[in-house]
This record gives sequence, C-alpha cells and structure tokens, in this order.
Amino acid sequence: MFKPGKTYVAVELIEKAKVTESGIILKSADPSEANKGRVIEIGKDVTMVNVGDIILPNWNANKGKVNISENEYWIIPESEIVGVFDN
Repeated sequence: MFKPGKTYVAVELIEKAKVTESGIILKSADPSEANKGRVIEIGKDVTMVNVGDIILPNWNANKGKVNISENEYWIIPESEIVGVFDN
C-alpha cells in the first residue's frame, strides 16, 4: 500500500449516489451534495483523522493522484481537511 508523507492523507473519493433508493437512475448526482472521501492511509504526523474516517476535504488542494490496483487515491494535506463526519 502507499504511505503518504508526514502530514498528508490518502483519500478515496466516495461517489455521489447515481441511483435513488427506489432504483431510478439519475442523469447526474445532486450537485449540492459535497464530495466526501474515505481516509485510506495517513502520514506519520497526521493527528486529525484516522484510517477509515469519512471526511470533507478541499479537493482543489490535492497534491496529486496515486493509482494502486485499479483504485484512485488523492493526496490531501491534513490542513485542507474541512471536516470529519460522525460514523
């Protein structure tokens, strides 16, 4: 697995719902819903989040994307995490 440096977090984008609970396929997801992410790995100096947390990062502050086993992970500085959702 990829281990981010010091204060960086590897985040997996959680796709917005594209199908309603009743099975209706949406042309596009609700644009008012923020793109959440799941923390996959953290750097050794990260203190705000843990692996598995659901977060709202500032996606525009990403430092790049890493592809591992057909999965995409975004590298976000810990300082650019806007908030952490309750599990």
